[in-house]
Amino acid sequence: EEKERGLSIDLGFAPLLLENSKEDIQLGVVDVPGHHRFLRNMIAGVGGFDAALLVVDCCEGVKPQTEEHLKILQLLQTRAGVVALSKSDKSDEDGLEIAQWELRELLQGTFLEEAPIVATSAQTGQGLDELRSHLYEMFEKLPERNAQGVARLPVDRAFSKVGFGDVVTGSLWSGSLAVGDEVEFLPSGARGKVRGLQVHGEAVEVALPGQRVAVNVSGMDKAVLKRG
Repeated sequence: EEKERGLSIDLGFAPLLLENSKEDIQLGVVDVPGHHRFLRNMIAGVGGFDAALLVVDCCEGVKPQTEEHLKILQLLQTRAGVVALSKSDKSDEDGLEIAQWELRELLQGTFLEEAPIVATSAQTGQGLDELRSHLYEMFEKLPERNAQGVARLPVDRAFSKVGFGDVVTGSLWSGSLAVGDEVEFLPSGARGKVRGLQVHGEAVEVALPGQRVAVNVSGMDKAVLKRG
């Protein structure tokens, strides 16, 4: 349905490896819907972000939902970000210049005020290497999240998988999760146990803050396992 309509409807997830001669950085990317009708889905996916990649169609420019997303990222105290002008192959130099000027005006006074703006095209590949380079520089400078204290995982998906049982996924906000840990789901207060963990499809014994995590939980009533 998303491909037919040409827009994101629900959350999408993908790993992105940023290779560098110094040290590779593994990112977990969460694609959130931009359309205003799917704002609830967008909010469900932004928990645990270290940084934002704000994508604006250079032909359409800033939309009301662009401003809404920016406000939400501000409220969540997002620490850093990069801006991508998409579909640059559909615009001329004057159009790109106008789009950049409009964006700079919108971003004044926000955490993205000094962020690089990169003209990109998924069709031609233009600007994608430059975008990866800016992402690497940004994450190289960001301090690591606190792995101590209470583990907090905003749940963006909950489902059952044959052979595993109940699974929830999210971006680990703080603390760490280990196999065997007891967990509590809020606001219900229900408790369960971590039966298994995966990060980017790989089984791990411990998940650290900032990582995309799938948690196989046992001893829970399925009714309480919901996005929230």
